[in-house]
Amino acid sequence: MKSRPSLRFCLLQFLALSLILLSACSHTPAPKRYPLQGRVVAVDAGARQITIAHQDVPGLMKGMTMPFLVSKKDDWVFRAIAPGDDIHATLVMSSEPHLEDITFSKTGAIVGDVTSQVHIPQPGEEVPDLTLTNQNGTIIHFQQFDQTPLLLTFIYTRCPFPNYCLRMSNNFAQVLQKLQKNPKAFAEVKLLSISIDPEHDTPEVLRGYGAHYVGSVDPNFQHWQFASGTPEQVRQAANFFGLSYDVKGGQIVHSLQTVLVKDGKVLKIYSGNTWTPDEVAAEIVNVVSGG
Repeated sequence: MKSRPSLRFCLLQFLALSLILLSACSHTPAPKRYPLQGRVVAVDAGARQITIAHQDVPGLMKGMTMPFLVSKKDDWVFRAIAPGDDIHATLVMSSEPHLEDITFSKTGAIVGDVTSQVHIPQPGEEVPDLTLTNQNGTIIHFQQFDQTPLLLTFIYTRCPFPNYCLRMSNNFAQVLQKLQKNPKAFAEVKLLSISIDPEHDTPEVLRGYGAHYVGSVDPNFQHWQFASGTPEQVRQAANFFGLSYDVKGGQIVHSLQTVLVKDGKVLKIYSGNTWTPDEVAAEIVNVVSGG
């Protein structure tokens, strides 16, 4: 006659199986890694960033000019690398995308092989009457926002970085949701996301992209528009609001700049991605309230 397993034995088996299942469910996928190559445009050792005019990254993104964070183990590169150098690296797409395994070669770059001089708009500075085309194919002029607060930022729809365009668009969506609780602010404010990729981001593409973010809060894009234009129109907007471009390649450097405009003049600038929807929504409410 066979003996039945003891209760203690069954309990141990159950616990072991539970640990295995828990481990499998909580396993975080390994970050994806992509080879990246291009030309160094700017170096910022303090921020541990290298701005690169890079080639297409197959399976991830088109060629762009943008800053990349460098892993701490590759900090040595800041002692030697310079604008104009050719660079090869591995782009690690983790929660904080960064470069690893960096190699570079000197190319004898000429003076001027850097980014354009950046114009940082100052509070009170009048915004020119820039022209763009929105997600409906309608021409918009900045002059039409003169009587309303305007919050704007720069994106491109194919951006894969969670701390870049995705964060900006998610932040704008949260700002709009928070303003919905204040009918006066919600009625008056306008939001504008400007694409720096006009060749791809047509009105149709922008409309599909924008629909994901406006959701049921603004399904007809009455409060939040998505726009682009000709390369020259987009560059004029980027230049005024504090983005630079790669002098040699001509691409706008994909950095983060968010600006609040009131009465056609710059009111406040939020550089980078550390601002929060709470603080911006509160500022807008204050502006609408006459503060």
